[in-house]
Amino acid sequence: MNISNYILLLLVIPVFPMTVSDFCCRRIALAWLVILAICSATAAIILYGLDAVGINFIFNLAVLIYMFSGVMLYVYVKNRKISAIKHYAGIGDMLFFIALTPIFEFRNFVYLLIGSCLAALVWWLVIYIVWHKKRTVPLVGISGCILSLHLIIRVLI
Repeated sequence: MNISNYILLLLVIPVFPMTVSDFCCRRIALAWLVILAICSATAAIILYGLDAVGINFIFNLAVLIYMFSGVMLYVYVKNRKISAIKHYAGIGDMLFFIALTPIFEFRNFVYLLIGSCLAALVWWLVIYIVWHKKRTVPLVGISGCILSLHLIIRVLI
């Protein structure tokens, strides 16, 4: 088996408590985000080299900025105030994805974002349809589950 898969599997260590915390309390600790960012950057540099990590970071961050700008524009058009963004996206969600930018190639990062957003939409629909409640979506929790599942499958295959 390839050692790089095991290095990537170490990312599950900080992701697990963030996932549990997001599902239970709808909060994630900044310390876990910092640990995830350090683990992600370190693993990426070891596996891909500094040049590739820089390219991954720049392109993936550009996608996040584009996406966040779109959300801000939507919130502004809908509510006519920027301050309403707090109700739609948490800073922890953005920091979580920023922490993952070095480790993923552009295409795979976009797949992670799309998969996470689709899973979050399904989660919200189930909560809304089954329990008739409007709840916030634990995006870090859902994304953490998808990321962990991806990493575990990658090690097993």
